[in-house]
Amino acid sequence: MRIAVVGGVASTETLIRSLICHGFEKIKVWGYEPEEITYVSGWRDLRHLSEVQELPFEGFRHVTECEESLRAFGPDILFVVGLSQIIPNSMMNIAARVNVGFHPTALPHGRGRAALAWLILQEKNGAATFFELREGVDDGPIFVQEPFVISDEDDAAEVECKLLAAEKRALERWLPRLVEGQLSSVEQDHTQATWLGRRTPEDGWLNWQASRIDLIKLVRASAPPHPGAFTFCQDHKILVLKAMPKERAEIGVPGRILRVYADESFDVQTGDGILKITKWLSNSGWTPRVGALLGYYTESEVFELRRRLDKIEKALRDLYAQEMGTSS
Repeated sequence: MRIAVVGGVASTETLIRSLICHGFEKIKVWGYEPEEITYVSGWRDLRHLSEVQELPFEGFRHVTECEESLRAFGPDILFVVGLSQIIPNSMMNIAARVNVGFHPTALPHGRGRAALAWLILQEKNGAATFFELREGVDDGPIFVQEPFVISDEDDAAEVECKLLAAEKRALERWLPRLVEGQLSSVEQDHTQATWLGRRTPEDGWLNWQASRIDLIKLVRASAPPHPGAFTFCQDHKILVLKAMPKERAEIGVPGRILRVYADESFDVQTGDGILKITKWLSNSGWTPRVGALLGYYTESEVFELRRRLDKIEKALRDLYAQEMGTSS
């Protein structure tokens, strides 16, 4: 049986290792190799893995680049795991038997994008689900589904670890049947389907007027391997990686730093109480200080920008007048 694997993240690596462990020998890997890996959550170097495992490999940036070589390889099964790009219809008929996709939710619930972050934000449990990849969005019949529980303290990295463990369990259940050629599946109940929308790095912005619970969930959901929740202090951008509620008889303006500790963790006022930021990162030399304001007062910032713009325009007018006077 000839197996083609297309992807580029940790779940793709888990699949490849499981296929090898279960005796699949005719495997070829197409690995996503982006221009900038920091923008791809959970990216893995599948070229190196393929070299170590002595598997044929091709890298790509756009999945359409794979079509010609996929046809030449002639797979019986095409796995597309850990890839956010849409597979064109022209590639859906290449595999002789079936196309297989992967999703980290209990389909039909949670079809769509950015599932790990949404699971945390919506306080839902997940599931490692292998399904038949069709033209619709995550709507194909399910081959195997392995649930996993998300706690109210798990961040994105911990959820990813639980997902990968569940994926491995799912493959332990399913691959022995697949190696025998069995492809039985269960149709999804489409009346129960829900969808998740796309998220971008900008969605990690922390609004300090929000509640502590919502802010903590956003910090957890945005944590690595995602780009991170963030705030600003004057000209500095600060990534907030871990936070916890702090009970203290003190109140301040939302976004204002109320206390700084010896380890440079700090307390900040939110919309309904104090939040302790226990892990943060800034590459611009910023350090927390009591009284500093995180975030911006929009009207004050606009006023300041207008004031500076007026000064620049006046300086330009004066310079122009000076040059005109000199030339005459």
